[in-house]
Amino acid sequence: MGVNRCLHQALLIARQPRAEWRTQIDQIAEACQAPGVCTGGVGCRQRIAEYLRVQWWMIERRESQAARRR
Repeated sequence: MGVNRCLHQALLIARQPRAEWRTQIDQIAEACQAPGVCTGGVGCRQRIAEYLRVQWWMIERRESQAARRR
């Protein structure tokens, strides 16, 4: 998949509850299904997992900061 295809999948997963992210990630093919157009350099599953890991960290950070403000 091209990087934008991977990121599109990541955005769709990010809309789901975080408890479901791991299951969704595990269902993605590890290797790129379109290596001729892929510009990511790593497998789709790895790229999506890395993107969502950062998103998870940011969500937790925002929640932590919101809790401190209360």
